Amino acid sequence: MDEQPIKENPSLKKIRDDARNFTALKKAWPLLRPFFKMLGADVKKMDEAMKQVDDLAKQSEEMTSIPDDFNSFFGDRGWIMYDRMNMDLAKKAIQLGKSGNVDEAERLLIEFYSPEKIEGELRTMIAVKAFRSRMPLAEKALADFKEGRYYATVLVVLSLLDGMVNEIQQKGFFAEGVDLTAWDSVAAHSKGLQRLTFILSQSRRKTRTESLTVPYRHGIVHGMDLGYDNQVVATKSWIALFATRDWAVKAERNQFEAPPPEPEKSWREILQQIQDLERDKKTLASWKPRNIDIGTDVPPFGEVIVYEVTSPERKLAEFLNYWKLNNYGFMGNCISTRIGHPIKELPLRIREEYRGKRLKSWEFQEIKDEAPAITVITINAVYEENGLTNSKLLEARLICEDDTGFGVVRGKPGSRWALVTWYLREIRH
Repeated sequence: MDEQPIKENPSLKKIRDDARNFTALKKAWPLLRPFFKMLGADVKKMDEAMKQVDDLAKQSEEMTSIPDDFNSFFGDRGWIMYDRMNMDLAKKAIQLGKSGNVDEAERLLIEFYSPEKIEGELRTMIAVKAFRSRMPLAEKALADFKEGRYYATVLVVLSLLDGMVNEIQQKGFFAEGVDLTAWDSVAAHSKGLQRLTFILSQSRRKTRTESLTVPYRHGIVHGMDLGYDNQVVATKSWIALFATRDWAVKAERNQFEAPPPEPEKSWREILQQIQDLERDKKTLASWKPRNIDIGTDVPPFGEVIVYEVTSPERKLAEFLNYWKLNNYGFMGNCISTRIGHPIKELPLRIREEYRGKRLKSWEFQEIKDEAPAITVITINAVYEENGLTNSKLLEARLICEDDTGFGVVRGKPGSRWALVTWYLREIRH
């Protein structure tokens, strides 16, 4: 078992190495400046960038330490850091933990994972092939969670988690000897999922009636821990499932080995990276969600060309118009590259979802910018299925990503909007 801290993962280590390169460049800048000026570079902008290097180095060190710090404070309580966990939330929880307020930090975590947040996270599980057949039961568990039937939620989610892992690895999440590690993963690390399965699998042979705070599977399933009917245990059961998604996506794609090393960056590339980071930092600081009046600011429906080129609504209009044409291949081009499946498989997956649903018309109902890289759009879709005409409210989540599938600030050069998944969630009244 790898005993190195999570911060030594290649991707996190690279962030710190880049920061060290920036610091080295800053020290050498007085000697390099005349050379770059001679080449025609904008040295004044570079001078400004150099002023940010120390802050960037400090932020890099703090950011890459978050997974280890979070797991250190909350791992024994049944929480672990995973790739999609909100970083600001984790930082606040760590700060409270360092000040001795671990209980308050845990209340903050529980409050954050509202039923709506859980529902959004559950939609991302569609990326795991082994979970798709389990989604109907998961949706029932979500309905129970919303209604406060936590006893039902806990039992179903823990069983789905165990079954998903067993289908992929022929050993369940709670089985002795299960390996839940993967290369360069925050969650699938010996100090992440591997530690979590050890904690949740502890033997519980004594009957306990007091309120439980950790979803001990053995005690719950075998009727020894009777106080699991509460929001805390239910929420932590969901978190265990969502964290295991990170491992499952890599496991299904057999991504356990390191890719070829990247070439070393030149001084010019490092300078450009510093400038890009500073620009993104300023953009984030000034970002505000748009206040969109559909029909005035944005057409409620129409061809792609009527929407702003760099907007999420244009990408969704593109997807919907391809749906009208039953063009599954082009629909696939609108999906995020981080969906968890090879691009060549997307047309088949999309065909399975939309075959038999002939879209007649669509109309935007609401456009909500949730974050600098995330927009959620509600549409009213009218389509024929099995000879019947349906009119349903559907929700699409879109992400602004770079060419590697990493979420970036909207408007960044080279970025594009894409749907997080081909599955449009139905909104039930």
